[in-house]
Amino acid sequence: MVAHASNVMRADTVRLKNGRAVTIRPAVVDDAARLQENINSVGAEIDYILIETVGDNLDAEREWIREFDGVSSILLVAEDGGKIVGQADAHVGRSPKETHVGTIGIAIREGYRNLGLGRAMIERLFEWMRDRRLEKACLQVFSTNTRAIALYKNLGFEIEGVRKGQYRIRGELVDDIMMGKWLA
Repeated sequence: MVAHASNVMRADTVRLKNGRAVTIRPAVVDDAARLQENINSVGAEIDYILIETVGDNLDAEREWIREFDGVSSILLVAEDGGKIVGQADAHVGRSPKETHVGTIGIAIREGYRNLGLGRAMIERLFEWMRDRRLEKACLQVFSTNTRAIALYKNLGFEIEGVRKGQYRIRGELVDDIMMGKWLA
């Protein structure tokens, strides 16, 4: 791909709005159980991410983590006192027609939202994308997740499309909001 202008594979400590210090770093295979616990915790809330559970198969989780090579994809974790409290990933488009686009996914644990952690993690993903000369970032979010939508808009994302009633959450139809941001 591209020579790296910065070391996006570093560990950084960020200070959240509540004063807590959280480390953002690339995930490693030894994070498997704690990553499962984080995603299962966020998924169990039903309202924020598509996945509700990844179960407890550690071998499958380790294999999933190994797929993030730092070149075509990256998986970051946010760690507080040994506990993973957030994760964010990005993938370069797989088709030759979309290799200029990076797709983002993020899951922040209850108690760590609205404190600047999501912003810090996404800005780190932007850094990774720019190092790869990607031109666009995209993501999807439930229309009911108004805090996340506000953050994404604040980071420069625009709504590019809506899939009406795409999901049923707690018995209600919820739109899938597709958002994009040009990185140049």
